[in-house]
Amino acid sequence: MTNPLTTYAGAELGREVCRGQITLNQTEIDRFCGLMGYDSTHYQGLAPTSMCLAFGLRLGWEAQVFPRGVIRVGDENTYGVPARAGDVLVTTLVITDRFERKGRRFLTYQMDTTNPAGQQVCRVKFTAIIPAGAA
Repeated sequence: MTNPLTTYAGAELGREVCRGQITLNQTEIDRFCGLMGYDSTHYQGLAPTSMCLAFGLRLGWEAQVFPRGVIRVGDENTYGVPARAGDVLVTTLVITDRFERKGRRFLTYQMDTTNPAGQQVCRVKFTAIIPAGAA
């Protein structure tokens, strides 16, 4: 079931709809590097920037944020300081816009990930088409 705060009808712009955290460790970094084909020796103690984006998306899936059948139509990624093994990364998700165009409904999501010092590791903004019949 989709989180009601993340449906087109229930979205409250700017309200935090979910928050999650993960402790980054070298094993996870090595697994991600293997999956993506990165040279893991380059990433000893340091995560590839794209890894933090994957954590944010996982949070969205686990919190059932995205309505069934949603279609992403674009990403805008911003990277800050590198994430390091041992960091507890906190990701928050808000909906920043809701609009209709040519009979279609859209939501714009923003996920921010920060490190223990509160510094931005990454920000992902994307817009999604909400399928007809979704709440």
